[in-house]
Amino acid sequence: MYGYQLVTAVYQDIYMNIDVIDTDQLIYLAPFFIIIISFVYLIRIKIFDKIYGIDLSEIEETNISVFSNISDKELEEMEDLKESNTTEEDYYAKL
Repeated sequence: MYGYQLVTAVYQDIYMNIDVIDTDQLIYLAPFFIIIISFVYLIRIKIFDKIYGIDLSEIEETNISVFSNISDKELEEMEDLKESNTTEEDYYAKL
């Protein structure tokens, strides 16, 4: 971002014409921001992993779905309950 501003300022001072450089659209910087943000995010993940001792394999073993607040294990239990002949009272008695 600073480099882009520096180049724009130098270009304005030297050539006195800013019609050639696009100063309003920063679309040229998007790839650089994507790369920088991804590196920062990866570094952040590694730092949190070191601090909290998070093991990502443990997360996979719990079978937690990303898009659902119900785990896969609970979903399987619900499907088994629907297929079985037990009533709701029996289900709640198990809990």
